[in-house]
This record gives sequence, C-alpha cells and structure tokens, in this order.
Amino acid sequence: MSLDSPAIAILGAGPIGLESALYGRFLGYDVQVYEQAEVGHHILQWGHVNWFTPFHMNHSPLAHAALSAQDADWESPHKDAKLTGREYVEQFLRPLAHTDLLAESIHQKTEVISIGRSSLSKGDFGSDLDRNNSPFRLLLCDQCGHESVAEADIVIDATGVFGQHRFLGRGGLPALGEQQAAKEAANPIHYQLPFIGTDSSSKFAGHHTLVVGSGYSAATSIVALAQLAEAVPDTRITWAVRTPRGENGPLKCISDDPLRHRVALTKAANQLAMQGGNKICYLPGKTIESICIEDASDSFNVTLGGLGPQQGSVDVSCNFILGHTGFRPDCNLFEELQVQLCYVTEGPVRLAAHLLQEKAGDCMNQNMPMADILTTSEPNFYILGNKSYGRNPHFLLSIGLEQIQAIYALISGDDSLNLYKTIQVGAE
Repeated sequence: MSLDSPAIAILGAGPIGLESALYGRFLGYDVQVYEQAEVGHHILQWGHVNWFTPFHMNHSPLAHAALSAQDADWESPHKDAKLTGREYVEQFLRPLAHTDLLAESIHQKTEVISIGRSSLSKGDFGSDLDRNNSPFRLLLCDQCGHESVAEADIVIDATGVFGQHRFLGRGGLPALGEQQAAKEAANPIHYQLPFIGTDSSSKFAGHHTLVVGSGYSAATSIVALAQLAEAVPDTRITWAVRTPRGENGPLKCISDDPLRHRVALTKAANQLAMQGGNKICYLPGKTIESICIEDASDSFNVTLGGLGPQQGSVDVSCNFILGHTGFRPDCNLFEELQVQLCYVTEGPVRLAAHLLQEKAGDCMNQNMPMADILTTSEPNFYILGNKSYGRNPHFLLSIGLEQIQAIYALISGDDSLNLYKTIQVGAE
C-alpha cells in the first residue's frame, strides 16, 4: 500500500505515539496526534519507578537527532541510564513533543471517542466495496466537552493498555463488591503503581496493605512496603497470588537475565515472600472472592478463596488494596471497524498468532515479525506499541520502534525505507 501524501491520525502521545508521529513528519506526511490527557500520561502514573531497560533502548536515533537539532544545549540522558518514568518524560518525551516537527501536530486533552469509516459501516463488506476509498472518521471530544470530527487516510492506535486494569476476582471477573469498593471506599483500590514512601509521612505507614498479583508491579510494591515496614514497624503487608507456592517464590527467575534491576527486584521480592517473618504474610494459591467496605471505617474485609492444593478460605482486614493483576486493551474505540482480534490476548489476530506461536519466555528474547503481520483486517488501520500485544506482557519499547519502521515501509511502498538506519551515524 502506498499513498503519496497520506493524512495520518495517531492516537496517544506516549513514546510510540510520538515516535510514530516523528517518523511520519520526517517523511513529509500530514500527521495529527490526539492525546486524551497529556504527553506521557500513562508513564507518569508510575513516574517514581525506574525503567528496567537502559535509555538507549527506549528512544530512536530519529528522536535524538530531532532534539539535538532543535536545541544545541539539550543534554541527552546517558545511553545506559535507568531513568524513572518521570525523568524519562521530563528529559526526553516532553522536549520531543515541543520540537518544531511535532509541536503543532499534538492535540492534548482531546479524547478520541470512536473511529469509523466516513461512508461505510462495520457491516459493509464484499468485493464491490473498497474500504480504502472511504476515509477514517474520528469523533473527538475536548476537555470542555465540545465534540468535533476529524478525517484521516491512515490511523495508528498507540493508546497502550495502562488505562484499563484487569479485575481481582476468580477467572478475571470482578470479585464480589470489588467495583463498589473501587468507587466508594475512602481509600479506593489502587490498580496502578502508587508511590509508597519510606517514612511515617507515607499514607501506607502503620497500616495493613493487601497486594494482589505476582508480576513485577506487585514485586515493586512489596519491596517498597517492606522498606517502609523497616522504618515504621506497625506497617503490615499481605501478599496474595493465584499461583501455588513455588520453590523460589512467586516471580520467575530468568536465566542469564541482562537486566540487572529486574534481577535485583525478582530476588528481593522472592526472598520477602519465602522468608515471611513479621514483614509479609504470603498467601500463594489464593484468589479474591469478595471485598466489603467495613462500616464506619476506612478498612476492607476481604475473603480469599483457595485454588488447587491450597483449599480453604482466608479472611483479611486491611486498609489498602493494591490490585496488580495487569491491564488489557480498550477495543471499544474501534468497534465500528472490521478489526479481527485474538480471542486469547485481544491483540490484532495476525500479530497475536505470531506471538503465541513464538512463546518467548522473556521480553528480551523476541524478534520483530515480518511487516505484513502488523497489518489488521481493516485496511490502513494499525495497532502499535503495548496495545498491539494486548494482554501479552512481553512488549518491549525497542520492539515498538521496529514496528514503526516496518509500518512506514508499508505506508510508503518502499520495503527498504528505514530512517533509523539512515540517521544512525552521528545521532548518538
């Protein structure tokens, strides 16, 4: 597919959204970026946490060149720096958004409500209907509630998954009372990574926190809470995971893991779980059955049921719940398009099939598929970045940059097009 001068709408002003826009602008395309909140909004939600990966894996040479050309005094973070999320946004993403190539193309606080075709509905199909000839129609809403419409020849959805949490209950359903508690509790359930703090000023200090989940987000909270408990001994922690008790702990140890911060976090969290003691009550093989807000208090009554060999229920009274059970893509955005999704991951079906077949044991051990696997069943509609992986947790930002290069080769009709390779010399 090749369009001489396409109008491209990009959804989301995170790293993949901005890098996608920059690539298109370098090629002279009309690019508009629509962001519901602010640049880097999702990353700022975990802004106090360090990236596992070094900075050189989290930006392109194109972005580095654009920033250097814009401001001769711009100081790039060191290529091996493990920035916090906030440092990444402040030192790289926001300056990138303010470069001349992007500044006028970014529309912050502009939500894309829905995407369709200008003259075709979802149900219009057949050989006599060429969906390529009907431009995309985007329904937009600004922060004042004013609606408008935009059109585009190509749409790139880079909205990520961090805005749609998964639930805590059995089978991925909401636990009984979970949705009510999330809305009405004095201390609502945290599904994202909160800042814990290390002294008595922390809102978690001297209270009981239930952490749910067995991934790196849960491990991050567990380690932070354990450090807080050292400073404020009355702080209590319960850690509930669905998986049964393992030999080394709830987190999988990756052989020859090149990411030192991930190695350290895994080791620390597993040790805390297995050693327990006064710091942590570790409950493997448990799932949340019900959550009830205690009357006239700021506490939850939580019932956890047993899975597998860990039968029987446990009742926990706690002040906070950290629900680190993962995220999922919001597919309602394009429900009026003919996008076929994987019934397992909710990612675009071609890429999902490739990822399921590949079965990479770790995000660092994967390869970019052929470019045509990134196409969807809706012509000229692409899902890139974290959202392209759906519920698959192995997305890596450097893979997203390769996705950008691949889809612009498709858009331009030039299979050899690779601006990252062209501009590599002297960019860093």
